[in-house]
Amino acid sequence: MRRFLSYGPGIIVLLTVTIVFLAGPILVRQMQVARIQGIVTVAQHQLDSGNILEQINSANRAVADASLPSVVHIESRMTLNGDDEEDERFRFSSPTSGAGWVYDNSGHLITNAHVVEGADSAEVEFYDGRVRNATIVGLDRYTDVAVLKIDSGIAGVIPFRRATDEALSIGEQVYAFGSPFGIKFSMTRGIVSGLGRTSAANLGGLRGSNYTNYIQTDAAINPGNSGGPLVDIYGRVVGMNTAIANNVQTMEPGLQGQSAGIGFAVPLETIESVADQIIDSGFVIRGYLGINIGRPLSPEDALAAGFDDVGVLVEGVPVGQPARKSGLQRNDIIVSVAGRPTPDGGVLRAVVSVQEPGSPVAVRYWREGEYMDATIRLGGAYHRRGGLRYVEGSEAMSLSEIRRIVRDRL
Repeated sequence: MRRFLSYGPGIIVLLTVTIVFLAGPILVRQMQVARIQGIVTVAQHQLDSGNILEQINSANRAVADASLPSVVHIESRMTLNGDDEEDERFRFSSPTSGAGWVYDNSGHLITNAHVVEGADSAEVEFYDGRVRNATIVGLDRYTDVAVLKIDSGIAGVIPFRRATDEALSIGEQVYAFGSPFGIKFSMTRGIVSGLGRTSAANLGGLRGSNYTNYIQTDAAINPGNSGGPLVDIYGRVVGMNTAIANNVQTMEPGLQGQSAGIGFAVPLETIESVADQIIDSGFVIRGYLGINIGRPLSPEDALAAGFDDVGVLVEGVPVGQPARKSGLQRNDIIVSVAGRPTPDGGVLRAVVSVQEPGSPVAVRYWREGEYMDATIRLGGAYHRRGGLRYVEGSEAMSLSEIRRIVRDRL
């Protein structure tokens, strides 16, 4: 009995320790599970009541619902001749596909020039499955903008709302629509990554880079998105998808690269300027300042001029040109046109080209240590045989007069 009494407390302690050792981890795990379950319950309650993500989802769906009826898939065909042009057996069609969007109630559609250039015919498909034949009204390869026309028909068409005269900012959310790799009516989302991208931004051989300040976006753009609209959070067109940067080492449209998160879109300002002229007259006349733009303004040039800003160095002002008549001189540094900053020659050229010929435009420049302002009435210029032709004296003409002269020359 004494031996049992002496060992009893030790045995009890040992049993207690053993039970705690075995049961402790289970209790700890149960406590952890209970804590996690509590977190899950609270999170589910938060998601079910006033979920900001559902509001985002709802907005995304609304953008899609407002946009897709105005997006079209485009199939264009160009008839090519083989070895024997007289033999029908040697004639075949080369198909090209892309996207586009409804521009107005009259049935005009917008797409990239490279989607339909050289095509004999074009066929457009709407989101609801309707298929229509389209005629090519005209195109401008220098901005990569083309206008097509369909018979709006009894059912009619639904034109896109456009963000005309609305400033776009870096960081804004945008949506790209199109037919990437032939997958029709696709929608991707991203932000505006940059603005004013031109040939100076190393866009390589991208068509139109001399006359377009591209919007850069990380919304996924792939082959087949060409011509599709870039849309803002209000379901309004802000631009048109046109090219991507990829490992092909060039920006030429149509190459079969894949999206690397660097896509480019023609801004709405350029599209409207070009499309409206094609619809009205069938050709495009650009605003013309009449200066020679040479090398970029170097730090040494700026230092020598006492200039602490960004702008475009004027290397020449030919006699008889609008700029010369308004007093601009060699070595002036243009910092803005029509209230738009002009950090390089590409931006300057693009800003001037979308202004109406014959209209007065405010130009701010730096000369001999001070900023100066001038109002320059722009001339009109047009492309013919690969060159830009200035209409003499056009700065004093109305747009209709300039069009009449250009029409006779084309």
